[in-house]
Amino acid sequence: MAVDILKISKDAQAASKIYDDVIDASVGMFYDEEKNIGGMPTVLKVIKALSDEQMLPYPAVDGGAAFKKNIQSWVFGAYEKDITKEMYVNVCATPGGSGAIAATFSVLTEPNDYIFVSDIRWQYERFADRANLRIFEHELFDGDGFNMTSFKKRLDELCKVQKRVVVIVNDPCHNPTGFTLSEEEFKDILETLNQKHDNDIVFLYDLAYLEYSHETNNRKKISMLPMLEPHVLTIIGFSGSKTFGVYGMRMGAAIIIGKNEKLVAETHKKYVNEARGSWSATPTPAIELFNQFAEPEYRALFLKDLDKINTFVQKRSQLFVEQAKAIGLKTHPFRSGFYIVVLTKNPDQDYLKLAEHRIFAVPMSGGVRFALCSLNLKEIDGLPQKIKHILDL
Repeated sequence: MAVDILKISKDAQAASKIYDDVIDASVGMFYDEEKNIGGMPTVLKVIKALSDEQMLPYPAVDGGAAFKKNIQSWVFGAYEKDITKEMYVNVCATPGGSGAIAATFSVLTEPNDYIFVSDIRWQYERFADRANLRIFEHELFDGDGFNMTSFKKRLDELCKVQKRVVVIVNDPCHNPTGFTLSEEEFKDILETLNQKHDNDIVFLYDLAYLEYSHETNNRKKISMLPMLEPHVLTIIGFSGSKTFGVYGMRMGAAIIIGKNEKLVAETHKKYVNEARGSWSATPTPAIELFNQFAEPEYRALFLKDLDKINTFVQKRSQLFVEQAKAIGLKTHPFRSGFYIVVLTKNPDQDYLKLAEHRIFAVPMSGGVRFALCSLNLKEIDGLPQKIKHILDL
C-alpha cells in the first residue's frame, strides 16, 4: 500500500464533478446514506459549541490531566480498575492514531531495526521509512483464521537477531481486510509475547477501529493485557479521529502500559519530548472535544449516533459479502469494519482498470481494498458484479 490513497480520493472527487456514477471507495471515512461525511450530528453540534478558550490556547503537550484520565477510562471501559490495579499507565496526546505510530517508531527503535508486522497491512512502511526502519513480515491468514504458526515462527527468527522488537497488531476491524481476531487468537498472541523473556518487546496495539467492531464485547481483549509480563511494554494507538469521525482534527493518543513503573514513566517522557520536537502539541479543539464526550450526557448522545453508524456499516458489509459469495468473487476473511479486500492477481493494474470505469479503490499486495464505509447501500448493491466483470475474475 505504498500508493497515495489521498491522491486516489482526489482523483475520484475530480471525476465526480464530471460524472454522476462515480464510486469512491478509496478513503476510510464514514458517509451516511445521503453522502454526508461523519454521520454524527452530536459531534458537529459540540464542535460548534466550543468556546474560544476551548479552541485557541496552547494545550499541554501530553494533553493534560483531564484528557489523559478520560482517554484511559474511555479505552479501558469497565476494565479500567482491573487494568490499573495490575499495570502502570500513562498517556500522551498525538495527532491521530498515526501520530502514536510515528512517535513509537521514533522513540522506541534504533535506525535499521526491523518492525514485526503482518504481510497484509496498512501502510506502516511510510512511518518506518521516516524512522529508517525495516519490515519483518509474518503471514496474517491461515484459511479463515489468524496464522499463529507463522507469527510464532517469524517472531522466533527476529528475536534471535534483535533485542528490542516492536510487534504491531491492528485489531479489531483490521485495515485493510476487515478481519477481527477472536479472543482465543488474541490471548495466544499475548502468551507468545510472554515467552520472549530474553527480549524487550514493544506491543504496538493499533485499535483505531475499536468502536466499529461487531464483537459482543469489544473491550474484552483489552482486559487481557494484565497477563503480559514486565518485559512487554504495550503502546495502544488510539484514534479519536476515526472514533468521532473528525478525520481532519487529528485526535489521538499513545497509551503506555506495563508492569515496570520506571519504564512506563521514562517512555512517557520520551513521547512528550518527541511531541514537543515534532508537532509541538495536538490541536486544542481535538483535546477539548474528546473531554466533552467523556461527560456522561454527551457520551450517551454519541453512542446513539455510533449505534446508527455501526448499523449501516454492518448492512453495507453484509450486502457486499453476500453478493460477492454468490458470484464467487473472492475476498480476504472479513468479520467487521470499514474495509474489504477483493483478491486479484495484478492489483496495480486492476485498480487502474476500475478507475477507468469510475470505481476508485486502493491497490495493495494481493488485491484491491474497498472502503465500504464511504459507500451507501445503493452504491454497494451490484458492486461485486461490476468488479468481477471489469476485472474478468
